[in-house]
Amino acid sequence: MGTADLKLGSVILPRSESPKAISRLTEFEWYHKVDSANDLVTPEIDDLLLKAQQTFQSIDDVVKGMGIPPTVGIMEIMFKGTVIKKKDYEINEIEEMVADLEKEAPSIIEEPRKLLEDAANTRTSIEEYTSLKETLEIIKKLNMDISGFGLMKYFFTNLFVIDTADYEEISRSLEDITIYKYDLDSKEKSAILVISDTKDSEKVLKVLRSFNSNSFKIPEGFPQVPSEAYALAESKIKELTEKQAKIKKQLAKLTKKSRRDILSIHEKAMVAKDVLETLRKPGGTKNFAVIQGFIPAKMESKFKDSTKQWTSVVEDITDPKLKEQIPTLFDNKRFVRTFEVITKSQGIPKHGEPDPTPMIALMWPIFYGLMFADMGHGLLLMGMGLLFKVKGQGELSRWGMLIAISGAAAAIAGVGAGEAFGYHIDHMGPFEGLLEEGGALHSVSWLVGILSVAELTFEQVIDILKVSLFLGIVHLVWAMVLRIIRLAKEGHKMVMFTEAIPNITLYGGIVVIMMCAIGSQYDVMNMYSKVHTEPVPWVTMFLGEWAQVWIVTRIAVITVIASMVIMMVGGVMHAKKHPEDGADPASVIMEVLLGKTVESLAHTISYARLGIMLLVHAALLLTVNNAFTSLGGASSGAAMAMIIGGNLGIMMIEGLIVYIQSLRLHLYEFFTKWYVGGSQPFRQIRPELIYNQFIWKRK
Repeated sequence: MGTADLKLGSVILPRSESPKAISRLTEFEWYHKVDSANDLVTPEIDDLLLKAQQTFQSIDDVVKGMGIPPTVGIMEIMFKGTVIKKKDYEINEIEEMVADLEKEAPSIIEEPRKLLEDAANTRTSIEEYTSLKETLEIIKKLNMDISGFGLMKYFFTNLFVIDTADYEEISRSLEDITIYKYDLDSKEKSAILVISDTKDSEKVLKVLRSFNSNSFKIPEGFPQVPSEAYALAESKIKELTEKQAKIKKQLAKLTKKSRRDILSIHEKAMVAKDVLETLRKPGGTKNFAVIQGFIPAKMESKFKDSTKQWTSVVEDITDPKLKEQIPTLFDNKRFVRTFEVITKSQGIPKHGEPDPTPMIALMWPIFYGLMFADMGHGLLLMGMGLLFKVKGQGELSRWGMLIAISGAAAAIAGVGAGEAFGYHIDHMGPFEGLLEEGGALHSVSWLVGILSVAELTFEQVIDILKVSLFLGIVHLVWAMVLRIIRLAKEGHKMVMFTEAIPNITLYGGIVVIMMCAIGSQYDVMNMYSKVHTEPVPWVTMFLGEWAQVWIVTRIAVITVIASMVIMMVGGVMHAKKHPEDGADPASVIMEVLLGKTVESLAHTISYARLGIMLLVHAALLLTVNNAFTSLGGASSGAAMAMIIGGNLGIMMIEGLIVYIQSLRLHLYEFFTKWYVGGSQPFRQIRPELIYNQFIWKRK
């Protein structure tokens, strides 16, 4: 459980055979390459890499151009049930794979590539015609042929579109030159026809350029009469827009038909490119290559078998430089593996640090189940999770499993709370008979509603909060113990004895005082007097009859004071030893007096959210079900809409809120007390395959 032991696997071989070694390591898969400080290039690999990159680029352009998502999304799975099955691909050498891709790619991507090119050209043409149309829009009422305009032998004639406001200024600047002004559809713009001597042409162009106006030209191939050119541009835009819609339809059809083939070849090309990039620069000499990487210790024999045609060595990691680079590879049982996504969100455990995933796997279902306790909602959530698990790809499939486990936990807790869709299980048709005396499930009927929220009475609320706080105490103490273990491993004995251990006893003392307060019916001021012979919740249960409120209070108070004194002394000593931390004795004492005590209370009370979320869930369902009854029940359409919509809404919103709260209890209350993380994840030589199944042919 936790993380896998790693060893260093090295392969020594002639440089020219590097591509073959890449094939064998890709087949072995569990190889985390160590970067070598070597600039020696292997031509055989570089040639292959260049080909692989070019093929990948051409396929990637098509995938992006067609807008094909890399994985099937949640909505598509839920509403269309899309599943893309893996394709079997027989492979032996990486060279063969790159050659195959070069051969296979054109047949798959040629048609969509041409369509995309056509679509891009059509788009460019539409933009050009639209810009011309916008200019002609202004000038189309001038029914003149402008084909002969420009520089002639004796005259310079040209048409310009100007801002009407600039006309006076322009005519002043060109006062000895003939100008004809034409009003246009747009009041802001005017057209001017300038006729001048050829020697004045430069001056005319210079003046008009200063007013941001260039001579008006209709492109060649268009009628030179503006109104006719406008009509032609309009019809061209219409024609091209129709063509664009047609191409769009063809692309959509093609995407549907070839999606699997395109994604499969895209993934193969990406694997070839990534693997060659990773292993591009093996260490070693000019003629011999040395490839080094981390491998799981339990796969040593498989590694040796894969690389047996060369010299391969597996050794323990002793080099201090390599020790710093050791990545983390999770090695958990199947059920626990699901919860690795939560650990990853907080950072990968460092080498030698306990993996928190098994602890999350135990506590997450309890937390989620308690907050979302409803058999009906739990089973629906489980169904949705299993849908993602079965049909989702990669990370989505793992999240699907997490949702399914959370839903199953909620369904089991729902039995304990006696709830299904907000109704009491023991009053529901088939269950009623089974749970009664003589029924098949009578022997376990006591489990149904053991933590009932049916009536939301004060006693029920207190019971639920007691369970919540108990779970919180277990969770927090667990985190504190892990901190002690970490400090012991790192050799910080002083901090361990003067802070971490007293912190647990301080916390324990404060929790016990809280329990004594509950046991003494909240007579906080007189808890220590011998009058209070009541049992202490949770404590008497574990310690026996003698543990009465008055004696337990006295022991707890002494424990709290002793713990605080040790923490203060330790803190002051630490402050004197390490003045660079900037902690003076007074602030250390204040922190222990106020910070640590208030923290202990606040962290524990934080777990009350477990019970509160359950009560909110029950209360919301109660409201929906009462509204359903008052609207006329099953015979009324409005009532049916209310109950279905209400249940779906509560399930979605509550499901998400409960997920966030469960995550918060782990990330803020649990991880922060002891976890460091921040390691490198183990990078397999090739990524997880979604669309392909490699079948290796061994010669």
